[in-house]
Amino acid sequence: MNEIAAWIAGFVVAEGTFGRIIEPPRFRFAVGLGAVDEATCIRLQVFFGVGSLVRSARRKAHYDDEVAFVVQSLSHLVNTIVPFMDDHLPPSYKRKQYIEWRERLVDYWENGAKRRRLCTEEGCDKPQRALGVCRHHYYVKCGR
Repeated sequence: MNEIAAWIAGFVVAEGTFGRIIEPPRFRFAVGLGAVDEATCIRLQVFFGVGSLVRSARRKAHYDDEVAFVVQSLSHLVNTIVPFMDDHLPPSYKRKQYIEWRERLVDYWENGAKRRRLCTEEGCDKPQRALGVCRHHYYVKCGR
């Protein structure tokens, strides 16, 4: 696995992008290639176990069609992409870009992101609705 991880990290240095949109806040990790290299994007998706493939038609007649491996889910970025990049991305200009992107991502994750909270009743793992509890516990509290 270390050999594969090293290959992927080197590939990210060459072809990866760490993107951010300020308003509304959105983060994205992507590797975009010509459509003939779709197998590489599939390999990335299988390795990470997250993300999706985005296919695009050529923008100009002399260009190739394109395919990109894209991860936009905040939880997937924080829990899968960041730990991998922290451990494997080699010292490079891309790593400097990544460190800056990661700082903003983690800050947003910890301080600004809306995340689905779980019911505050002990042992309940359903999503919160009103009053900090799930729908079932809400109706119990309201006597319905």
